[in-house]
Parts: sequence; structure tokens; C-alpha cells
Amino acid sequence: MNKVSIMLAASASFLLVSCGQGDILFADKAVVNLSPVEGNPSAGYMDLHGGRLDVALVGVTSDDVLRMEMHETVEKDSMASMAKLKSIPVPAGKTVKLEPGGKHLMIWGVGEGSKKRGLLTMTLIYSNNDRIEINAVVKNVGEAAHAVE
Repeated sequence: MNKVSIMLAASASFLLVSCGQGDILFADKAVVNLSPVEGNPSAGYMDLHGGRLDVALVGVTSDDVLRMEMHETVEKDSMASMAKLKSIPVPAGKTVKLEPGGKHLMIWGVGEGSKKRGLLTMTLIYSNNDRIEINAVVKNVGEAAHAVE
């Protein structure tokens, strides 16, 4: 009986050690740059980290915004424009950056509560039905982002 218990404990320890960061779907470094022009959308950025399987980010919601969309900056004939995205692929074990000049969030009507707190709570919705809640630092364009605690 004692040998069986030791073997089970060793197996469980091995399984826990083999589960690294690359096995977990998560997001970090989230920030919302408030628009300096009232009525114009703000921009959201973050790093999306893939888990064990290929998935896609299919939506982002928040109770404290009027509307949020996924976009990508595209260049055609030396002109930059934005295209609305239905999804953002997140390959297994890879990092996808939502950043200026690339894929990003367009956010209309960030609530006063989130502005005062300096944090906007968002829910990321993935194609595998995972929903991950994150806090994004809310800041004015040009301000340094403070770490989320």
C-alpha cells in the first residue's frame, strides 16, 4: 500500500511539473489608451498567450463600455486603415500581441468608474468556449501604464 501511495504521489508531481506556462491560455499586459477626443474610440492592447490547443479570440466584452470591437490596422497603397475582425487566431504555445499598428481593440464609451479606478475589467471569449476575465490599466495617451495588482 505504501509503494502505491508513493507511486501515485510521484506521478501527480510529474504531471504538475510538466504543466508549464505554455499549457495555459491567458492574457496579460492589458492597457486601454483613452482617446484624447471626446466621442472617439479608445484603443486596447494586450498579449494573448496560447495554451495547449489552437484557439481564436472571438469576442471581448465589458460591463463598463458602450461597445468593443476587434480591429487590425492594414496598409494598402501607402494608406493605413482599420478592418474589423471576427476573430484573432491564438496558436498553441504562442503569443499574439495586440499592439499599435496591428491587431487591437477599439473601445467606445469607457465608463467613468473604470476611468477613476484606472482599471477596466474585460472578459475574453475564445472559440473553445473559454472565458477569461482580465483587468486592463486605463490611462491617457502618453501616460506610463502602472502595473495591475
